[in-house]
This record gives sequence, C-alpha cells and structure tokens, in this order.
Amino acid sequence: MKKILIVEDDENIRELLKIYFGKEGFEVVEAEDGEQALDAFARENPHLIILDLMIPVIDGITVAKEIRKKSNVPILMLTAKAEEEDRIKGLEIGADDYVTKPFSPKELVLRVNNIIKRTYPEEQILKFKDLEIHPKEMKVFQNGKEVPFTAKEFKIIFAMVKKPGVVFSRENIMDEIYTEYDDVVFDRTIDVYIKNIRKKLGDNPKNPKYIESVYGAGYRLKK
Repeated sequence: MKKILIVEDDENIRELLKIYFGKEGFEVVEAEDGEQALDAFARENPHLIILDLMIPVIDGITVAKEIRKKSNVPILMLTAKAEEEDRIKGLEIGADDYVTKPFSPKELVLRVNNIIKRTYPEEQILKFKDLEIHPKEMKVFQNGKEVPFTAKEFKIIFAMVKKPGVVFSRENIMDEIYTEYDDVVFDRTIDVYIKNIRKKLGDNPKNPKYIESVYGAGYRLKK
C-alpha cells in the first residue's frame, strides 16, 4: 500500500482527498501546516506528497525545499494561484506536477496514480509452472506457499526462470551469484546449491519437474 502525505490547511479539502485516495487504496497521512508537514514527512516516509503552497507556519515552497535536501519523493504542488510564475517556482524547487484550485478530485487522483507508476514501477513477477518468483522481495512461492531460499539459492533459481531451457554451466551460475568481492569457491559448491534447491522444491533429480542435469554441461530449467 502506497502512502500519501496531504498538506493542506483547508480541512474540507483534506477530508475530500482522504476519501478519494482511500477508495483508491492509498494510506493517507494529513498535515495542516508546514511544520506538521515536515514532522510527518520525517516520521511517515510517504511515497508521494500533495503540498499546498499557501499553508501557515512554514509556507509550501520552504517545505518543498527542505524535503528536497533529503529526498526525491514525488511532490505534487496544490495552490489557488494560477499565475505562470508560481507554476515555474514550483517546478524549479523540484515539484513533479502542479494543480491549481479549484480542481477535480478525479483528475488529481489520476495525476497521482501516473506519478506513482512512473516513480515506483511494479516488480515483474516471474512465473514457471507452479512457481512464482518475486525479484524485489527475493521470494519464491510454490503453489502460493513461500519456499525459504537463501540469497544464493534465490539468485540461481531467478537466473534459470528468466531463461528456461537454457543450459547453465557451473561457471555461468557462479557468475550469476558471486561478485569479485566474494571468497573464491569451488565450482562443486554449485552442486550443493542445486541439491538444496531441489530438496526445498521437492524435485526428484532422477525425474525432475524443475531442474534437470545436463551431462558434462551443467543444469537447466526443464520446460
């Protein structure tokens, strides 16, 4: 669930936006002045900020400048002012978009969704037979149930799922899972990793469902 910080001194507008974004599945955090905004930003770590320029205590421009010193979190500026210089000022301090009042809540939601999609692209979940590979979380699911893999084991199955049917030599696999900073290992260590992966997946090496051995060459994911 993505979190949005709404910084707006008009309570009615805050409540309206809270309803709209809540329906869209966002978690909403509110602030009614610049001081509260900076505190909420530091505490809540939002994915996006809707920031009114004309807010009390600390103005929106100053709030945006302070946030930009620490983060590239998307900022959508919201203001009653429509003059070009205000739009330019907002963009100059790093705002990602600019909406003037009065505005359509539906349009605002659409703009926010577009920014979120650009900034936080969804991870590509890879699927192979009854397996799901979640690269960002480094997790493997078999029939919807998580299979606990070590980081090295995950890298191996991830590399293979990306290229089913392709033969991976032990050297190929070592290139996938080790960096120049890792200790030197024997290529037979790869056999141990493969054995562990097979065991966790319930894969019989004599009649494999997932990983098959290619004599004299290495391993491949069985199509």
